[in-house]
Amino acid sequence: MKVPSVGRRTSSSAPPPTPVPEEKDGIAQGSRSADPRQSETGDALKSPSKVAWELLDHLAREMTKNGKIRSIDMFAALGSIGGFSCVVAALEIASSGELRDDADLIAVEATDGSRYYTGNLPNTFLLESHDSLLNRTYGAARKSGALIPQDTVTETLHYVISTIGLPEFGIPRLADEHRPGDTPLAYVQHLWPKAADVLDRNLVPVRRQTLAIGMAVELAFVYARPQLDPALAARIVTECAIPMAKLDPRLIG
Repeated sequence: MKVPSVGRRTSSSAPPPTPVPEEKDGIAQGSRSADPRQSETGDALKSPSKVAWELLDHLAREMTKNGKIRSIDMFAALGSIGGFSCVVAALEIASSGELRDDADLIAVEATDGSRYYTGNLPNTFLLESHDSLLNRTYGAARKSGALIPQDTVTETLHYVISTIGLPEFGIPRLADEHRPGDTPLAYVQHLWPKAADVLDRNLVPVRRQTLAIGMAVELAFVYARPQLDPALAARIVTECAIPMAKLDPRLIG
């Protein structure tokens, strides 16, 4: 993936999330707040629910071992690739020359030379827009009875930013019994190419792929077996999505 030139900083702060709306939009168009740049609305597309179902089913088949799959691992995988889709969409906007200012997309260079991304655009796809990954996640969790603390996102964002360039980056802060079977980076490396193939085959525009994954997360809250405590599921998605939304796509290829 060609990485465009963007603003550069060594640190960044993140704004708080917006309230979670309940209605759902189509993947091709979505709400007007879902994409901070021009919309991509001319693509023929299967129904949004079918795309989400196909994506969830494909991931489940990829992750099933000995006829079983842990719900913890499914939520971790969805959070990981969903977070990664946010930076992919932001870089696609940057590549098309639609950045408005340096705060839109910021390249953070760690002391070891590795690169990470932050800024308004990744955060829009991750948490700030109507169709963002975490808005969809928290809406589904609340419908399932979970209470989501108001500072969940901001606290995790600040923690992740503080670990950029350190071994702790991308390691979910979860109890051993709730720890996924792989790291978020490993999920992205293994599953993102397969998820991207499903989304591309269904003509989902890059800027709407986060929504498609968010809708698959919503389905997982309802249909994943064994059922997981919805607050825990939301936390797993958060812990995996936020660091992967800052990942340099060149690490994936």
